[in-house]
Formats: sequence, C-alpha cells, structure tokens
Amino acid sequence: MAELAQESGHHMSKKDKKRQRSTFREYMATLVDDEAPCETVIFRGGTLELSTWKEIKQLGAIRACCQGAFMLQMSYNSTLHEIFGADMKILNNGDGLSSHEKRMFMSKNSAASKTRDREMQKDRKKKTNQKKMFLDADGEDI
Repeated sequence: MAELAQESGHHMSKKDKKRQRSTFREYMATLVDDEAPCETVIFRGGTLELSTWKEIKQLGAIRACCQGAFMLQMSYNSTLHEIFGADMKILNNGDGLSSHEKRMFMSKNSAASKTRDREMQKDRKKKTNQKKMFLDADGEDI
C-alpha cells in the first residue's frame, strides 16, 4: 500500500498524480493509523460533514454527475438531503429573507464582505512586507 501511494507514471498528468497520492495517503491513514476520513462541504447556508468512506465516495459520484450544478442541486434536491442526512432548514436558511435583507447580508457589497476583503488586503500587505524584509540585506523595514 505504501508503494502504491508513491507510485507515479509518465502517462499521468500532475493533477492526477497529486490526486492519487492524496487518496492513497488517506487510505493509509485509515488502515494503519485507524483515522476516520473527514470531508467538509461548505454551502451558503451551512456545512455538511462527511465522516465515512461511503459518504465521501457517494459525494464524489454525485459531483461527477452534477458537475457545475452540484451546489444548486444540493441546495434544493430533497433526495440528496436524504442521502447525506442534511437538514434542509440549515442549508436553505436564506430563503426566509426578503430581497433587501439578502442584499444586505449576502452580497459582495455587504459590510461583512467588505470587512473580509479589508482583512485579506491587510494579510497580503503583511506577507509582502515580510518577504521584502527577508530579502532586504540590512534587515530594516522598507
């Protein structure tokens, strides 16, 4: 099993090799270390925690079938809710809001979104300053 986790071939793309190594590492962790697999799917209204290989493989198959419409199907399809044991109220909590409230809380121009953007900009500036400081011969801030 450990050899398969590191196996690669010239015929595979980098993305496929990376996915294969990751999958085998997860299998090894389950078999050797007895760790339970865990995958989290984040939706606009909540999260869905998957903790068995069966659920993770079902999710992969449904994602492959739905492709780009997966999030939409997961939000409104009651059959998928039953398969994954999702609570429809949690996933669709934005349905009770008026259009004005949705715009205030969920749009790119909302206060929460603006705050998140400002924090990301601060983090980016901080990282670039750290890189510049590292590359600066004197060690002084630029």
